Amino acid sequence: MGVNDTEKRILALAEECIRLGKQERPEKQWIGRMYERFRAANGMPGKAETDGLIFRKMYGNAPEKASDTLKIRYWRTGRHLPGSREQCMAFGRALELSADETQYLIQGYYDRCDRVFETEEPDAVYLERIRLLGQLKQEYLDKVHPVIRLQIYQAGTELEQSLRHLYYTDASRYFSFREPEKIEIGRHITSINYLSEFGRQMKLLGEIPRRTMIRHLLLFGMPFINRRLISCRLEHFGYLPLSPDHTQVDGSRLDWLLLGFLELYEECCTGKDPEDCDRWFREAYGILDQCLEKRGKQSLRFLYFKSLRGGE
Repeated sequence: MGVNDTEKRILALAEECIRLGKQERPEKQWIGRMYERFRAANGMPGKAETDGLIFRKMYGNAPEKASDTLKIRYWRTGRHLPGSREQCMAFGRALELSADETQYLIQGYYDRCDRVFETEEPDAVYLERIRLLGQLKQEYLDKVHPVIRLQIYQAGTELEQSLRHLYYTDASRYFSFREPEKIEIGRHITSINYLSEFGRQMKLLGEIPRRTMIRHLLLFGMPFINRRLISCRLEHFGYLPLSPDHTQVDGSRLDWLLLGFLELYEECCTGKDPEDCDRWFREAYGILDQCLEKRGKQSLRFLYFKSLRGGE
């Protein structure tokens, strides 16, 4: 496949994704069905009355004014989402969702991980997830280019202690098209603005957006990645697997885009040397990212994160 043909397919993929993003969220349709089921179970009251009933079930008291239930209306119509995980869970309890439905409420409608860990704890789920993350981090370090390893060694720094800076430097390559042997690893101060956020995420603490976890899985796994592997690892960390029908909370079709991009990657790179696969992915993503940036579609730029601005 020629370069021009690949570029055309990438740009067509981006344009179709943007078009699909204008459609109604399937998750919004789902919450609408849950709402109508709740109405039916309560004698089919009017929507304003139903919103008031949900409000009472959530907060233990009747709304004092009409505007009190406005947020319930926004949530069920998809205009806005609950402001916190706790509020979203309370909404689900008020709708009398089952355990499986509550999980989809969080993972699908709310586009979050099934659980949040506030501290490192001897919890079986946490320990298993942190074990896999540790394995992915080690595999990532094992793939560091010899030239970069030498730079780190000459700087008197241990490879394991340089994970954040290596990750930050590596991520920047997808926006500057530098070959590994031409990279200057630089001083760790250039990535210091990513210290706290990266450190927390590497301990799986707090809310970690699904798009962020997708980025981690891609960058840690490159170039040995495919659709099935990314999808399975997302599930392992408590997120929905990749699905062409899943949308982010703004309605954008990140999964659809990523599945299409990875399909093209597999088609073009299967059987090739890892270096060639890495080069193809970086150059192809550069084409995609530039298109998305120009169109103002920040939420679809799956390898970009705001801390990179400090290195621009």
